[in-house]
Amino acid sequence: MSKILFIVQLPPPVHGASLMNKLVIGRASQIPGNKCITVKLNFAKSLSDLQRFKPRKVIRAITVAFEIIWKIVKYKPNTIYFSMVPIGIVLIRDSFYLMLCKAFSPKSKIIIHLHRPGMLQFYSQKPYLYRYYNFIFKGCEIVHLTPRLARLELSPLRLTKSHITVVPNSIIKTPDYTKQEKDWNNILFLSNFLKHKGYTELVEAFAELHKKYPRLTLTLAGAFPSENDKQRLMQKIELYGLNESIDVVGAVYDSKRFELYSKAGIFVLPSKLEYFPLVILEAMSERCAVICSGRENLQETFTNGKHLLFLDSTEPADIAQKIESLILSPQLAQIIANEGYKRFTEIQEESLSKIDNLFSR
Repeated sequence: MSKILFIVQLPPPVHGASLMNKLVIGRASQIPGNKCITVKLNFAKSLSDLQRFKPRKVIRAITVAFEIIWKIVKYKPNTIYFSMVPIGIVLIRDSFYLMLCKAFSPKSKIIIHLHRPGMLQFYSQKPYLYRYYNFIFKGCEIVHLTPRLARLELSPLRLTKSHITVVPNSIIKTPDYTKQEKDWNNILFLSNFLKHKGYTELVEAFAELHKKYPRLTLTLAGAFPSENDKQRLMQKIELYGLNESIDVVGAVYDSKRFELYSKAGIFVLPSKLEYFPLVILEAMSERCAVICSGRENLQETFTNGKHLLFLDSTEPADIAQKIESLILSPQLAQIIANEGYKRFTEIQEESLSKIDNLFSR
């Protein structure tokens, strides 16, 4: 029997890293002979709690350290999978956990999964970190999101006795949902309502488009950090007089998510900070024509004008222009929807195969 210790963030709260970790555990547990043990790195209780310092998080960090030691000693894992944050102040905490794993389980295979970029900018400002990363990553298998990020962020470190694997994101698709009739006049935004996600700019773009195309509707779905954030959005919608055309449905999970994707013709994510958002894969899986930001990180994975449309900026005018290009060319919208679906299936197959290989060799 192969015993795998997962040190990971899991939902709730729901975000890309926690969903990807859930998927990885699910895949590993399906391989015959695997026994999966989990240490949850859940320091935040809600979306609004993610970026805030609270004393209970310090206490939780200490208890996690003891939990890691206890489960290593008890189960003696063959493999340790660690969803690590390798930048900022959290690097101190997570590198300590990594050192515990190496000290108490020196013969275990250690997999470090990086779910976001930022390392290059972080260590470029602190030259001593080159040696530090070499020290902590030595002997580990490091998983990154895209070939570009692996090349830019990991290659300059010249890691010794480490193996680098690129595993694109993949999704857990709920099998039991009711497919909706595709509405090409319906635009969907689905993400947590954090300011950098660009939902305010999307509403402003929609307000302009609605003057020319009154049949358009916009669905805004996701969790709000606070009730005040929701109220501000509702006031903005009311100010534009779009209460009948914009539906704010709040947090959606599992089958409800995919029902919204199956209905929408166009999916828009005008986020100012994206690296490989799961939501664009979810949208592609339901043949939505996707418009999103993040060209810098995604252009090696998706072809602009074929699999999706990249935004040149997250300004309302550019968002509106990209949406209008699909309205004016239904044929283009259909091509992007179909080609995006094909690309999604390729990525999903590649990702799941690579995840399985992590735990079967």
